[in-house]
Amino acid sequence: MSAEKKPRVCVAIVSYNSSATLPRCLDSLAAQTYGDFSVVLIDNASVEKPGDLLSRLTVPTSYMEMEDNLGFAQAMNVALEAADCEFLAALNPDAFPHPNWLAELVYAADQRQGFAAFGSAQISAADSAEIDGFGDNLLAWGLAWRGQSLPKDGAESDLYESFGVCAAAALYRTEILNQIGGFDDRFFCFYEDVDVSFRLRLAGHRCAIARSAVVDHVGGASFEGKSEFADFLVARNQWWLLVKNMPALLLIAILPGYILMQIYALIRHPTSSRMKGLREGLAQTGEALRARRNIQSERKTSALELNRWLTWNPFDFRSRASNVKRL
Repeated sequence: MSAEKKPRVCVAIVSYNSSATLPRCLDSLAAQTYGDFSVVLIDNASVEKPGDLLSRLTVPTSYMEMEDNLGFAQAMNVALEAADCEFLAALNPDAFPHPNWLAELVYAADQRQGFAAFGSAQISAADSAEIDGFGDNLLAWGLAWRGQSLPKDGAESDLYESFGVCAAAALYRTEILNQIGGFDDRFFCFYEDVDVSFRLRLAGHRCAIARSAVVDHVGGASFEGKSEFADFLVARNQWWLLVKNMPALLLIAILPGYILMQIYALIRHPTSSRMKGLREGLAQTGEALRARRNIQSERKTSALELNRWLTWNPFDFRSRASNVKRL
């Protein structure tokens, strides 16, 4: 008897009190034109357990309940460990993929073997005329954002290279994601996918956005009412991101600007949560430096090449520009 064929893609959904959006997410997965996938739902100790919702799917599914809220990063690593497939797709429970979403991502991956991660065109679920995200961008001083405009050139079938991809709806090569160590548990959430994209680039891999792979995205549904927590995590994780990943020459160059940026941010938003996050990030610099040694010792991308994908214009951050290049 031959062994059962494994699906090419495992779609990982990390749920945390997502009962308002998860049913639509699963219904959208059930309507995919591409069928060679399985689903793993990781629940981060939600009040309402979502396991019964998996009956909406006809593809192989598994469900794991965590005793505590592990955060997105660690829960994705649980899914990565369980994934026995060529690709791992990350899908937020507040992201609703169009029927050809997965087919377009897999097609892009098959066409571009030199790329390790593929992102989606994210449309606002509240307003179809509003772009929620088209590629992840990184200002050299540590501010990351999702591009909020579609390129004016090219066709809907085109691929665009970007600094990174947003894990709200993305496809990763499982083997490569394992090679770089998966997601960093310490980030919990916020900037954890930027950190993955950064490490993929340092390891010599590339990231692309498939314009034809479309999801409607609510955005922030799992963190409504937790803005102080978000401020804490963003301030902390920005510092870790730079200490771990930025090549030495670039790190030295951006440090004065980073300090000024933090002073400006604290003046504009003098919240105790942001200051606590920055203090915790600085207090754990030694741990970030230890991680840095491993990352930089295996780096295959030069500082010059990486610099091509960093953004140095602060106005691009303010305008949420999509800094991508058509392939």
